[in-house]
Formats: sequence, C-alpha cells, structure tokens
Amino acid sequence: MLYDPYSREFQHDPYPMYRHFRDEEPCVHSPGMDFYALFRFEDVWEATLDWKTFSSSLGPSLENRGEIPGEAMSIIGMDPPRHVRLRNLISKGFTPRRITQLEAEVRRIAKQYLDPVASDGGCELQQTLSSKLPMDVISALVGIPEEDRDAYRTWVDKGLERDPDTGQIPLENLEFIGKSREYVQGLLELRRREPCNDLISLLAESEYPDLDGVTKPLTDTEICAFVGLLAAAGAETTTKLLGNCAVYLWRNPEQRRALWDDPSLMDSAIEEILRYDAPSQFQGRVAMHDTTWHGVTIPEGARVALVTGAACRDERVFDDPDRLDLRRDNDRQLYFGHGQHVCIGKSLARLEARVVLEEIRDRFPDYEVDESGLTRTYQAHVRGFATVPVRW
Repeated sequence: MLYDPYSREFQHDPYPMYRHFRDEEPCVHSPGMDFYALFRFEDVWEATLDWKTFSSSLGPSLENRGEIPGEAMSIIGMDPPRHVRLRNLISKGFTPRRITQLEAEVRRIAKQYLDPVASDGGCELQQTLSSKLPMDVISALVGIPEEDRDAYRTWVDKGLERDPDTGQIPLENLEFIGKSREYVQGLLELRRREPCNDLISLLAESEYPDLDGVTKPLTDTEICAFVGLLAAAGAETTTKLLGNCAVYLWRNPEQRRALWDDPSLMDSAIEEILRYDAPSQFQGRVAMHDTTWHGVTIPEGARVALVTGAACRDERVFDDPDRLDLRRDNDRQLYFGHGQHVCIGKSLARLEARVVLEEIRDRFPDYEVDESGLTRTYQAHVRGFATVPVRW
C-alpha cells in the first residue's frame, strides 16, 4: 500500500490505512516523494526522542531536501544544543502566568464571534469562529493590531496549502509567504522603536549565550521565523482542533452530554479529541545515519515521517483506539510532539479549546452538524475541516 499523506484519500480518512501500516508495514518507503515513515506509537515515541538519529535540521516539510535551511523555520528546524538555547529564550513568552493572563482575551474574542450569531439558528463554525480565534489570540500575544489580523491570517493560510496531487505549494501561493514575512519584519522594526507589552517586543530585547560563548540578541530573521512558526503551526492546528471538537462531540452525543453535565471532564475531553484525530498528523525528520526498523533500512540522508496520527490510534497502547472516550487516561501524549520538540504553545491551544467549548455549551449545547456540508483542508501536515456547518 502507498503512503501518500497529501492525497485526497488520506486527507479524507487515513485511519483504516494507518491500521494496515501499523500491522503489516510499520516502516515503509514512499517512492513518490522519496521518504520513509514510521507508524507505531513506540517507534514514533523513540524516534522523536532520538534527535541524533532523526534530526530536525531540515525542518518538518518532507519536500525540503536542503534547499531551505532548517533554521529558516525557527526552532522546529533545529537540534540541540542550539535548539535548547533558543527555545529556552522564546519560552519566556509562554510562561503559565502569561498564558493565564490571556484567558480573558480569549473569552472576549470567542464572545465577539459567537454573540452575533447566537440568535441566527446556525452558522458555518470554521469561518465564523475556528479559523479566526486562534490567529487573533496569536496576534494578541505577538502584538499584531486587530485591523491587520484578517490579512495576515490569509497570507499564512495560503502558505500552508498543498496541491493534493503533487504535495507542493501552489506557485500562485508563494507570494503570500513573502507577504507574511515582510509584514512581521515591518512590525519588528516598529517595536524596536516603540516597544510594547507583547511577544515581539520581548523577543526584540532578548539575548542568549550562543554556542561560541558570545551573548547575542535574536536576529530579525530568527524573530520573523519564530512568529511565522507560531502562526503556521500554532494557529492552524488549533483551528483544526476547534472544528474537530464540534464534529466529534456531535457524532458522540452521549459523550457530549457527559461533558456538558460534568465540567471536570473538560481537560480529558480535549486530550482525547487530540488523540482521536491529531491536527498535526506527522513530523518530518532526516536520518543522520543508516538505521533499521522492522527489517527496513532507512539510509543516511533520507527524509522520514514520524506519523503521529497513526501512533495515536495504536491498539498496542490504547484500548479500542477508534472509539472516542472522554474519560480515557492519555498518560503518554504524542499529538503535541514529544521531548525537545514538544509544542511550545500547547497550553495556549488547550486554553483556547476549553474556552470555546464552554462558550458553545452555554449558548447552544444541543447544536447539530450538517454532515453534508463538511469539507476538509489540504494542507501540509495538518488534517482538519475547512467547513463545519452547525445549527441549533
């Protein structure tokens, strides 16, 4: 069987094929894009930790063969020890205190989008709320003014799209990547002159000890790359998480009722929906030396996909993994990454999901989803719904 993560078939429903690969071909070569893939939970867990074998130095995109330096993608394209030094610096913008302080703003934004449609009897949830709120929250954290957020969101979305037939960025979308970077560069220059209480000002003023022992500020390129990473990886995956929450809770009405009746289930519910259909389906790596898995040798220099989406449904780890169970104890998690590359914004994503679910529960707890109107996106790494029509 061919593993093609960008195909329409895989984007629609990869899980029966994931079961095949876990059981029959746990390490497989995909000849079209020329990469290897691992599917079982324990394999992905161990490979994610072993950065000396599976390096992040070319970034997460399998199509990159060295044309783009990994560091152009910020910390997601770095290995220790440099990765650790920059991540520790950037983490100052994601302390528990800072995330807690954002809850009021997250709730204000959610209300801003839900209140106007509450009496309409329905809406298209992704365009009304899910595709806007995460980028608005990232923008508030970074310091992007409200009047620029729609444009910036569009540029980032276009840069993430992939042609399902080729796996490549459509040529007409390349300009949007440049536009988003140019915008952040201009904002950074402004903040250097007029600092504010936002992440981009914090990063502009930060310094760290580099590997040569010299204390250095972050460069403009490093700051712009990290803001781009936040927008692409953070906002888009959370957008998909919010849509998934709405759809999968509706498809499992007894689980939804249990959640509405018992708010203490909220945290475990979010974790279970993340496991059940991980917004980030795989992470790209490059093999630093020959390594053999299940009788298949991955050669030095090969691109490798660590398939989180398959690992999170591995029956070797999870009982009845194709069933959504909001009381499941997900004591080991891969859907936010693992080890040195665990998602830096995971607490923010959880906060956004909790606030949105609480606001939906309080307005239209018995909402229904129009299955005929559900459509999916075709984006690099990210699996989720483009449209989620709901009515109440």
